[in-house]
Amino acid sequence: MSDNTIKMLVVVSKFYSEITELMLNAAVVTFQEHSEPVEHDVVYVPGSFEIPAAMVFAILSDKYHYDGYVGLGCVIKGETDHYYYVSKGVTLSLSEIAANHAVPMGFGVITAENRELAMARADINKKNVGGKAAKAALAMVNLHKKFLR
Repeated sequence: MSDNTIKMLVVVSKFYSEITELMLNAAVVTFQEHSEPVEHDVVYVPGSFEIPAAMVFAILSDKYHYDGYVGLGCVIKGETDHYYYVSKGVTLSLSEIAANHAVPMGFGVITAENRELAMARADINKKNVGGKAAKAALAMVNLHKKFLR
């Protein structure tokens, strides 16, 4: 790894894995196409609700250092209010982590009314949420370097 290599951690929810794997693939393509070299690690968590905790574990780790983080998950509306609580909890938690720990982060948690809409958002040729989250994280890495390094 050269000194200018960007090291990223991608935290991926296993829930709705057919959707989150599309998002991960799009994020990897974004890393590969970036103007600077990017290396990435991937960790899987049971669901979107666990993404924030995994990121904090990594941020506080003495063993690992990452320049930026990407959270990829999917929450699809069901018959109960669970969707609202998970969506809001994950969104607020990731926002607070990014601000409170001053870490570059890309938010890639799809919230959708149904599986079809979620798949369209995950598709690299459509909404490309995974690729956009990776791109946002890389932009924030550059901003972080400008102000804090």
